[in-house]
Amino acid sequence: MRSRYTAYTRGDIGYIEATLAADRRGAFDAVAAKGWAARATWLGLRIVSTSSGQEGDTDGVVSFVATYREGGKTVEHHEVSQFRRDHDGAWRFVAGETRAVVSEPKRPAGTAKVGRNDPCPCGSGKKFKFCCGR
Repeated sequence: MRSRYTAYTRGDIGYIEATLAADRRGAFDAVAAKGWAARATWLGLRIVSTSSGQEGDTDGVVSFVATYREGGKTVEHHEVSQFRRDHDGAWRFVAGETRAVVSEPKRPAGTAKVGRNDPCPCGSGKKFKFCCGR
């Protein structure tokens, strides 16, 4: 699980695809995954729990929270992922049940609201409406 998270932070979508179970690769959208990985600013991974997945097990479950920023919002991606040990001994991702918790950035007390046509406070040089205001 940690190696898949690291691959997303580096945009290594080939690794993500290679760690999918063979019967799941046909439904994988590499272009969408690469776009998401590139748009996100990755903030961290927290493993909540694991079940099975030890030496001698053929299946395992990992519950985790991956936190990232996208479009000026912080997202906590909660997932319970199922893995299966492949014939070569490597763990492969089978399926995941996800939910996202999005939080709006909080404006410090006493600061003015950014207007749609104002420069974006993130420093991109774009208007707020074309950057973090989307």
